[in-house]
Amino acid sequence: MPRRKKNEEEKIASEKNSKEGMKKKKSSSSKKSEKYVDPDKVLDEYLDEVVNALGISYLNLSREDLKEVLREPFVMAVGEVKTKPKVSTIINRLRAMGDRLMEIISYKLLRLYDIEKLSEDQLEFIVTYGKGGLIPIMDKLYKECLKRNKKDLIDLLRVTWSMLANVLRSPIKCPRCEFDSVMPDLTCRICGYTLSMKELKNIIHVIDILQDFLRMDKDGFNEILKSGFFYYTSEGPIPPSRFRPSQGQIYFEVILNKEEKSKLESISRSILPGS
Repeated sequence: MPRRKKNEEEKIASEKNSKEGMKKKKSSSSKKSEKYVDPDKVLDEYLDEVVNALGISYLNLSREDLKEVLREPFVMAVGEVKTKPKVSTIINRLRAMGDRLMEIISYKLLRLYDIEKLSEDQLEFIVTYGKGGLIPIMDKLYKECLKRNKKDLIDLLRVTWSMLANVLRSPIKCPRCEFDSVMPDLTCRICGYTLSMKELKNIIHVIDILQDFLRMDKDGFNEILKSGFFYYTSEGPIPPSRFRPSQGQIYFEVILNKEEKSKLESISRSILPGS
C-alpha cells in the first residue's frame, strides 16, 4: 500500500508540473506574438514630411542617407508602441529635442562623408550644430574652412573650441589661427604653426606678468630670477620649486635671457628698494 500511494503522488506531481510548463509556454509564446511598430517602416513612410518639417531638405541628401541621419532620433521619437503614432506627433517629439537633434544629424553626416567632400551647406550645418563632437577633428574642419575662405565658419569654430575644448584648451593663443591651442612644444594643435620662445614671451607679456608677480610674491620672484626660468600655466607664472604638474595640464617652460633678467633686476630694485 505505501508503494502504491507513493506512485500515485508522483503521478499527480508530474501532471501538475506538466500543466505549469504548458502555462509558461503559452505565456511566453503570447509575448512573442505581440507586435510592436517597426520604426524603420514608419520612417520610410513619413520621411518626406519629417524632412520638410525639420527644414533639412537643403542638405541635399539621398533618401538612404536621410534615413541614416534620422534613424536614431526617429526611433526615440516613435518609442516602443503597438499603434503607429501620427506623423505630427513624431515631428513634435523630434522638434522637442531642439539642438540635440541637429547635433545627432551632424555626427551622422561626419560619419557618412569625408570633410573635403561636404557641400557648402553641409559644412555650415556641421560647424553650426556639431558642438563638442567637433573638438577631435577641429584641425581638419579649420583647414577645410580656410581652404574655402569661410571666415564666418572659422569664427564659429573658435567659439566652439573656447567653450568646449576643456583640457585641450591652451592658455596660449596661436598668433596665426587665433585658437587657444598652442601645446607645450610650442606647436599649434589646430593649424600646425610653431612659435618661437620670443613669440611666446610677447604673447604672455613676460616682463609685465613677472613685475606683477613680484608685488605678490617676492620670494617666488627671486627664485625665478635666480633660476632663470619659470613655468607658465592658465594660473600665471610658477617658480620651479613650486610647480607640480597635474595629468593633462598644459604648461610652458619659459626661459629668461640675459636682457630680461637685467630688466627684472632693475624693476625689483625700484619696487623693493634695498632688495
